Amino acid sequence: MDGACVLALECWRLSRTADLAIDRDEGAALRQGVRRITALLEEMEIKIVDLSGRVYDPGMVPEVVEAREDETLSDGHSVIDETIAPTVMWRSQVVRIGQIIVRRPPGTPSANSKEI
Repeated sequence: MDGACVLALECWRLSRTADLAIDRDEGAALRQGVRRITALLEEMEIKIVDLSGRVYDPGMVPEVVEAREDETLSDGHSVIDETIAPTVMWRSQVVRIGQIIVRRPPGTPSANSKEI
């Protein structure tokens, strides 16, 4: 399963690179490759979970590697700002825990306290 996890992570990285090249012709081949690898991963029942932009709940699986204060957020509302590494699942079971950066309102306990 380790090899499949590595393949899933690299596919996710390629996908992010392909998104940056969306307006360039050379990005088309990269996007096609990502689609084909993603289809193979789906056949293997492997799912890549990128939580960027979602509301953060302290009970979530990913590891919080950094918490950034954001004055625009109201108390009790934290948001996943960036996925450093996605969570990888196989047959609905987590096989590799992801890593995220969270934006939180000022005064919220730090990520190290596990009370974001």
